Amino acid sequence: MSGRGARQQVWERRFFRRPGPGRRPSWGRSGRSRRFGLRRRLAGSFGLVAVLAVVLTVFLTFQAGWRAVTHLDPHLAALVQGPLAQGPEVSPAGTLATLGGSEGEALRQIFRDFGRSAGQAGILASVLAALASALVARQIARPLVRLEDAASRLAGGERGVRLALPRANDELRTVTAAFNTLAQGLERQEAWRRSLMADVAHDLRTPLAVLRAEIEAMQDGLNEPDTPALARLHAEVLLLARLVDDLRTLSLAEGGALTLHPQPLDAAQTLRTLAGLFAGRVQEAGAALSVDVPPGPLLLQADPDRLMQILHNLLDNALRYGLIAEGNEPPLIDLGAAQEQGRVRVWVRDHGPGFAPDALSRAFERFYRADASRSRDPQGRAGSGLGLAIARALAEAQGGTLEAANHPQGGAVFTLRLPEA
Repeated sequence: MSGRGARQQVWERRFFRRPGPGRRPSWGRSGRSRRFGLRRRLAGSFGLVAVLAVVLTVFLTFQAGWRAVTHLDPHLAALVQGPLAQGPEVSPAGTLATLGGSEGEALRQIFRDFGRSAGQAGILASVLAALASALVARQIARPLVRLEDAASRLAGGERGVRLALPRANDELRTVTAAFNTLAQGLERQEAWRRSLMADVAHDLRTPLAVLRAEIEAMQDGLNEPDTPALARLHAEVLLLARLVDDLRTLSLAEGGALTLHPQPLDAAQTLRTLAGLFAGRVQEAGAALSVDVPPGPLLLQADPDRLMQILHNLLDNALRYGLIAEGNEPPLIDLGAAQEQGRVRVWVRDHGPGFAPDALSRAFERFYRADASRSRDPQGRAGSGLGLAIARALAEAQGGTLEAANHPQGGAVFTLRLPEA
């Protein structure tokens, strides 16, 4: 290798260091140099401003002293006014040089002492200003350095990073608090992602295991491929298809990529239609369904298919978890709608046990079931565990809200609010 090529490689290794994983090129500076670059710039800027301020102060003070001395001593003023009258090009320093006698020497000595004292004061003030600016710059840069370290750790996959808040209630405290909130949100999202993958795998594993067992039993001659066996296989395939469709719908709704066709709809007529569609299932479950709507039209703005999907999921949840009879009466499910301050409020209420305190905050989590043993409705239909999460995502995609609560008189109530048409 030639000498020029060797020098080129040395130059590249020095000024273009190869970064490690998760790090940017340092461009010839170490990480420590980059960290203290802001501190040096702040200290240098503050020190320069302090030096300029001291120089300006000394100059103006020297001028003020010159005027004061010549004003207090008329004899010296007469001596000074003579040379100054020759023209504006004659400066105070030149005037002092032309003065003769003991008065001139005394005046020159006064201003020499004054200049020496002012210079010493200026040097001392500059040093103090530089020290003070360095201290202030260090206090400003220290939280930023901690933020840089924490951001690097966060980018490296460490999710438990938290920073102590600065004592001063300023912008640095606000930025640090925002970083802690970001780190907490990322940690929560990471935990949710791991839980989601585990839940999806679990919900896919169950029907796949049933399908495998049924098919292997048929292959071994243990079960006949008759109509009941094929019906069981068909039901598990439908569950898999429903789970995949629900995951896709939820992803589109939360990502804002869902195609919607909002139009004016009559909430009262929609609830009556829903009650008619669920009449058979409600009767099979031994329950009763009541509809409380105003006599006239109650218009809201929503996509008809997505609105029906929301109400379908809410009513399906009520049939799955809220069927508890009161005495000799059949279990009751209430549907209703009313106008509320520019919005239309629709509710679905059951008369069951309601939500437990810890389950209420998790009602809309994916794959969460308040009662794991109730994964199927009274008719044996399996659920994907995504119904309520999809309902809330669809409501928010249409500019509405969906809330869950325990009714004061018992049972759980879901309240859907959509814009009025």
